[in-house]
Amino acid sequence: MILSDKFIDEVQILDAVDLTQYEKIINFAISYIVKHDTQTTLAEVLEIDENEADRLFKLALKLVSYFGKFKFGDRQFRQNVEFLKFKEDRKALFLQKLEANSTQLHKRLSFIESDGMPYYKNLEWRYDIQIASRGYEEEFKPRIFMKFDLEYDNSSECGKIEQVLLETDYANLKNLQQEISYLVSQLESARQQKIKKLGQML
Repeated sequence: MILSDKFIDEVQILDAVDLTQYEKIINFAISYIVKHDTQTTLAEVLEIDENEADRLFKLALKLVSYFGKFKFGDRQFRQNVEFLKFKEDRKALFLQKLEANSTQLHKRLSFIESDGMPYYKNLEWRYDIQIASRGYEEEFKPRIFMKFDLEYDNSSECGKIEQVLLETDYANLKNLQQEISYLVSQLESARQQKIKKLGQML
């Protein structure tokens, strides 16, 4: 995904701002995304008109949100940075701020895109096969055991980790996989609409 000319022209307004104020604007946008800090307004921080502060804030938020979703320094990130027409000191300052907050920004922006759903990690699984039974009438069915953690990052359960244990046979697991595939296809349709709208905004 490459920056559009419209996006570049819009954020270029930030390049004309005084360097000290520019740094405060970028810091404010990063803090807003990572901590959702709304205790103070940018107008209060910069001591300027609210309408002007709101305009600058939206541009900074747009800029930080776009670059914050990339892994810092990867090929696509560097390609997009090259399109920015900022002065070298402002570009360097922006990259410095992004690098210092890249992990938090990427995590927070990924969470926003995921609609607040928990994500799993530390997946372990085991496949058990019964090789003997006292009764011939008993059907041998392989069993699948899974263990994973669900980590929550929403405002009410931030940091909560829930361990999930799952035991099932192949038929049920296959059934579950098909249902999940269907649900994901539905989510993809909704996500595509979101991406389309976002693309129109950029």
